[in-house]
Amino acid sequence: MDNLRKDIKELDYFIIAEIGMNHDGSFGNAIRLIEEAKNSRVNAVKFQLHISEAESLLNAPNPPYFKLEKRFEYFNRTSFTINEWKRLKEYAYNLGLYFIVSPFSHKAVDQLEKINIDAYKIASGETTNLPLLEYINSKNKPVLLSSGMSNWEEINKAIEALKENLIVLFQCSSQYPCLPEEIGLNIIKEMIVKYPELIIGYSDHTLDNYSSIAALMMGVKVFEKHFTLSKKMYGADARFSFEPEELIIYVEGLEVISKALKNPVDKDDLSKYKDMKLVFEKSIVASNDLKRGNTLELKDLAFKKPGDGIRADMYKKIIGQKLIKDVNKDEKILNDCIDFG
Repeated sequence: MDNLRKDIKELDYFIIAEIGMNHDGSFGNAIRLIEEAKNSRVNAVKFQLHISEAESLLNAPNPPYFKLEKRFEYFNRTSFTINEWKRLKEYAYNLGLYFIVSPFSHKAVDQLEKINIDAYKIASGETTNLPLLEYINSKNKPVLLSSGMSNWEEINKAIEALKENLIVLFQCSSQYPCLPEEIGLNIIKEMIVKYPELIIGYSDHTLDNYSSIAALMMGVKVFEKHFTLSKKMYGADARFSFEPEELIIYVEGLEVISKALKNPVDKDDLSKYKDMKLVFEKSIVASNDLKRGNTLELKDLAFKKPGDGIRADMYKKIIGQKLIKDVNKDEKILNDCIDFG
């Protein structure tokens, strides 16, 4: 847990592969998802622990994007045993990944405490569930809070309930998929100002990586992206998730932009371009055969590679000066050819 807090605070970026329920109850799929997440070079995997009877009424409605199976039955069908959860956590650990889970009930928290997960993630729909947040806060583990369905007042109450352990507040738009006009980059700016004591994260529900790059440039450090083996898999989130090759590109994009942000370039330091300037810039040469004693005019000058003579931008300094030696056509006009008086 202490290592997780340290990494989130000190790493340039921290990426969570949100596996959620994309395993569809298959322990083998869950293992493969952890493997592929590791191959994508993320820092952590995140699952969801649903216990139907502890979090939902039998007649609770489905979200509009998942109607093929009643949620109550879906959560029961796709659940893992405590031993399976323990094995998944150990597998992630062996690959060097942190193991984060979103619980949706007190009972789920009790199960997760038995396997000693690294951190709790509060899903957007639980942000107003203050009894659950207070219970999680009592466990003294790092907490990551999503804000997708909440206004500022609700977010403030959640922060107060989690204040001893909350380390990351996520901007999140609970839209699947999230369109560009619903991302809320402006909210990231507001969060950074409102909550300077917190690390600001971005839970990305878009179908690309553009907004995450923008968020990184605005100061976001922690990123969460839904992850699946295939968008064709069954379930609520698979079609809105990144496949392994997409997640690899996502991570690479954040890595590249992070390096760029960490390494400002001095525009006046041209040491890297010494050889390039020689090759690509132009020197002043004679446009025709010129005789000693000629007073140089613009028509006498041409500008050609390489750039190892008098540079083209110095041409005004030699116009009106007299040659002290003959210069043939296409020969460089050098300082020792001119009487500067």
